[in-house]
Amino acid sequence: PETADFQMLPGRGVSATVAGHHLVAGNRELLTEEHVPWESLSQAAVPALEQGCTVIYVAVDGRPAGFLALADTLRPDAAGTIRDVRATGVTPVLLTGDHERAARHIAGELGIGTFQAECLPEDKLTWIDRSQQSGHLVCMVGDGINDSPALSEADAGIAISDGAAIAREIADITIAADSLWELVQLRQLAMALMNRIQANYRFVIGFNWALIGLGAAGVLPPATSAMLHNLSTLGVSLHSMRALPLPKSGQRF
Repeated sequence: PETADFQMLPGRGVSATVAGHHLVAGNRELLTEEHVPWESLSQAAVPALEQGCTVIYVAVDGRPAGFLALADTLRPDAAGTIRDVRATGVTPVLLTGDHERAARHIAGELGIGTFQAECLPEDKLTWIDRSQQSGHLVCMVGDGINDSPALSEADAGIAISDGAAIAREIADITIAADSLWELVQLRQLAMALMNRIQANYRFVIGFNWALIGLGAAGVLPPATSAMLHNLSTLGVSLHSMRALPLPKSGQRF
């Protein structure tokens, strides 16, 4: 049908004029803003909510018209990915605009202990800011327009390749949509890189202090100390140029 005046209302839903009728579809907050009595729809949607569905309420010309019940289907590798992410020292948190029952259902299937439901984009932003002020480093993974502010605010923002273009533009990293394992692989590679940097740092400091001490004690002549220093620099550089080991599923660092 002929559609005009389409608007997307972040975190609440959509509105449009369809075939001459004003139509809104979204959560209860949107219906409240539109002065639509949603109590009867909410009661009818209870069975769907109890099954963990996300409910989208629909109103036409200011009157309740019905609702859509949507259920998320978890990727086969989702629970394993969350388990492996937790094994690398990261605490997963679910921030979602879905209803609390739906969020609780998904969090339970994924083994996520902390979640916040019915989040608007600014709620996700507030949660990240509060966590950072508490001294935590935050990595945000998202794929939608509503995730974009949070992706920008997080210490590391990761977008999904088939998500919204603005999310990919803002994020620091984009991973392939067909493999959530890349999240674990990315974390493990980062940990391996930091281990290499720290090992190089400890070796350089220790070796150079040893050269200074032996030179000051007269054990090593200046030419020998200089040669050993340059050789150690070359050795560390060659070691750093080696490719990091590519983690495989189930592998731990």
